[in-house]
Amino acid sequence: MTADINNLHNIYISIYFKSFNELKNAFDSGILKKNNNYEIRFDLFELNDKNPENIISYMNENKINYIFTYRGSKIADIIKVYSYAFNRAPIIDIDISNFYFKRDDFQKSRLMLSYHGNNNDDVKNILKKMEMHNPDIYKIALNYNDYEKFLRDLLIIMDFKKRTNKEMAFIPMGDKNSFLRVFSLITVSDIGYAKFKESTAPGQLTLDNYNEIFEILKH
Repeated sequence: MTADINNLHNIYISIYFKSFNELKNAFDSGILKKNNNYEIRFDLFELNDKNPENIISYMNENKINYIFTYRGSKIADIIKVYSYAFNRAPIIDIDISNFYFKRDDFQKSRLMLSYHGNNNDDVKNILKKMEMHNPDIYKIALNYNDYEKFLRDLLIIMDFKKRTNKEMAFIPMGDKNSFLRVFSLITVSDIGYAKFKESTAPGQLTLDNYNEIFEILKH
């Protein structure tokens, strides 16, 4: 199998900091390159006011491509944070359990609807529920301990993608499943995730890891 090296351009580095100033300094100093893709894990920032305005404005002004993600537990915070991000962030990732919005709220932002779960979750049923909201991107992230179940789910997602022509992010999580993330990116996923310093999900590789693996698979 020859790896689709174009998918390297669709790997998003998942980042978070204590404050907006730390994020700004990381970019301004060159620690983070502005031409890479990023996932802003806003829920992991240590901010009291839950206001993403500075972060979103900085990313947009510097033309940095990113996914905006907020995994909150309070409905009021979820609505407040995402209501500001609407039509400002290029891609907005909302977990289906926190989807308190209308599809028409997303006019200029692309909607990534996500589901996070475990090995035994029913992928066909998950896709059916997600399809009701007509997202631009489907993200399914499951923590696998059974490789045969992963392969069955992979085939289901490949068939769904072929039928709907929708973008997919199939993320097999687990500390021992980093290679499954690579395999998913080669076969079906349009988007993958990498870690910066600390992982935001089990099994994440660094962008350099992906580059090294894809360079080997090219030959």
